[in-house]
Order: sequence, then C-alpha cells, then structure tokens
Amino acid sequence: MKTLDVAEAARIIERMGGGLDGPDVVETIDLRGVQAAMLKRGILYIAGTNEFSDWFEFNFDLIHDRAPDAHGFRMAPGDSGALWHAGFLEHAQIVYAFAKPQKPAFIIGHSLGAASAQIVGASLGVPSLSFGSPRPYLGRAHFGREGFVLNICRTDDTLCHLPPRFFGFRHIGSVHWLSPPVGDVEEGHSIGSYAELLEGTLPATFPKSWPPTG
Repeated sequence: MKTLDVAEAARIIERMGGGLDGPDVVETIDLRGVQAAMLKRGILYIAGTNEFSDWFEFNFDLIHDRAPDAHGFRMAPGDSGALWHAGFLEHAQIVYAFAKPQKPAFIIGHSLGAASAQIVGASLGVPSLSFGSPRPYLGRAHFGREGFVLNICRTDDTLCHLPPRFFGFRHIGSVHWLSPPVGDVEEGHSIGSYAELLEGTLPATFPKSWPPTG
C-alpha cells in the first residue's frame, strides 16, 4: 500500500506557498477563487486561503443568505443530504469536479484547502491529510469514507476550533491534536509551524505516514 509521510506532506504545502507553481505540478485548476494542483506521485494539493476574497466567499460565506438556525455560519446540504458549512462545501464541489477524473492517490490541504480536502477525500475514498482545518461537517452521523481522512490540528490554532463544536460542527475523519511547547496564536496556523512541529518529537500513537499500514 502506498503511503505519504505526514511531515513531508506539510513541507510540500509549504513549498507551494499558497500558489500553483512548482516543479512537481502536472495540472492545475484556478476557478472562482478555488485553486488546486495535481502534483507528481498522484498528489492532489488544494490551496488554502490565499486571497482576501476567500474570507468572505468561503470561510465566512457572508455574501449568501444565512439559514435562520445557522448561528452565523450558513449551512447547505450536499448530494448525500449531509449538512456542511456552505462556503467549504462550495469550494469542495469545484475541487471534486477537478479531482475525480484525475484519480489522485493522495489529497493534501491546509486551512481552507484542508476543509475542502476532508470533503473531497471522504467523498472519493482517497487518503487525505488535512492541516489546520476548520470544522466543515454539521452532525454526528458517519459520512462516506471518513476513515480515509486524517486531520492534524494544533491546540493553539484558533481556526481548528471553528465553527464551534457546540453548534454541532465537527471534523471529518480522525483528528490528532499537537501541542507546541509554547502557544503562538499568530503563528500557530501557518503550515510552516505545522511542519516544524511534525519534524520534532511526536507522541508514540501519532501516525507518521498515511494511510496506516498496520
């Protein structure tokens, strides 16, 4: 079974720098504020928040009408009827249309790209690594092939705690929390801070590659 080193995945995202240029890029999509690239080795990279408009179009989704019970976060049903944060679902639907014919071996993403990676990965059944992701899914019911998705979150990364759990939102797949020696709210969300922590001493139960082989 092919696996992807978790720390290496974080460094790949860091090298991409939120853009679509790089020596390993095979094919890209840049549509309606959504950027993703197929890389060598069958890795689908989904860019995170790299434009100011992303905060309003996808993260906060303030330009659409909100459902009366959305607590400030608009929700929308997917094809399966599952409820999602509407902005993340909209982003993921565009990535999904690009990704499905590409048949990626792995999906990686950070921030907004990580929220999208969860949805696309669980929908396609592709091993996916999500770094610093907000919670995209509303509800407790199991969705699709969640077992393919691994979330890496830092305890000092504010975005990983949004939307609040008490509103019913959660991450898709398994979640592994990492605690830095000293919390830094400003830097805790950067992919570089994740990569640095992943290259240090990790808990014995932490999956260093994905998917697990045992």
